[in-house]
Amino acid sequence: MRWRRAAGGLALAVGVVVLLVYGIGWETVTETVSEAHPGLLAGAILSGLCMLALRGLVVGRLLAPVQGGARGNAFVAAYLSGYFARSALPWGRSTGTPITAYLLAEGSNSQFEDNLAVVAAAEGFNAIASVVVAVTGFVVYTAASDSDALNAVSAAITVAGIVAVAATVLVVVVFNRGVARRVVARIAAGGEAILEKLPRVNDVRGRLTDRIDGFFDTLETIGASRRALAAAIGIAIASWVFNALPLYLCLLAVGVDAPLAVALVCAPLASFGGVVPLPGGSGGIEVVLTALLVATLGLPTGVAAGVAVLYRLTTYWTHLVIGGCVASAVSMVGMSRFG
Repeated sequence: MRWRRAAGGLALAVGVVVLLVYGIGWETVTETVSEAHPGLLAGAILSGLCMLALRGLVVGRLLAPVQGGARGNAFVAAYLSGYFARSALPWGRSTGTPITAYLLAEGSNSQFEDNLAVVAAAEGFNAIASVVVAVTGFVVYTAASDSDALNAVSAAITVAGIVAVAATVLVVVVFNRGVARRVVARIAAGGEAILEKLPRVNDVRGRLTDRIDGFFDTLETIGASRRALAAAIGIAIASWVFNALPLYLCLLAVGVDAPLAVALVCAPLASFGGVVPLPGGSGGIEVVLTALLVATLGLPTGVAAGVAVLYRLTTYWTHLVIGGCVASAVSMVGMSRFG
């Protein structure tokens, strides 16, 4: 684990959130946070932990068909350490996937490419599930509310739904017809040919293509298990419901009597703010979530920002501490001690 980079990124993330709070109104935000009901916040933390467990269960369910995959303590240690890397490193959404796959391979008798396929598939399921939950919340809320109140988010949900459906169809067609496998294999073979011509580089023929074949073989194995796929998507949807519950409880904690459907809409949509290159999407998620709460519930900006801060404290920052403790233990004793 690159601890210095993680520490620097987290310090920057905290600084961005502090600037956001200061710009909105420090006194209003801190007053909202300080007056929150502790019992409801505890419930938010518990719900967030359930979400974390369900996200791990998605990976574990997809990993089941892989021969020699990580199990038990080794799986938990690898998953939580990888989750910490995903949350603590800049561009964590892209770097966290291979790091998690590497740790899962280190704690088992399986290959890196097999675990990479599993973790990538789990990320895809979680992305699809987020849109399903957001659309469901949107439908429920509009059925019981004035539709004019949701004009600010309806366009975002529509775009997200179209993108998700299009991406899903594209991925299914490309993988089912073997297009992706053939294209990547040709690129890998070309890369191997170039490497063999370099001085002091020997015996690389087949190494990269063999790993790519293993990656796609694992994806095909996962795809062949309809029961595993159905279970994974069901668990992923449940994880997003538990991801929305902390937001709902944080709203209740500050005295906002909002329907659960609002949280089901706002929590998944706020995750799109995580595209910013900061650990855990810090700054971006808080800004998007604040704007969504103002648009859907008409909250004062300071109150909405306070709820966003509480939501992130009870989910992202809590999970970061847990993952960091596990990652520290793995760094000190190695993955083999957890097998």
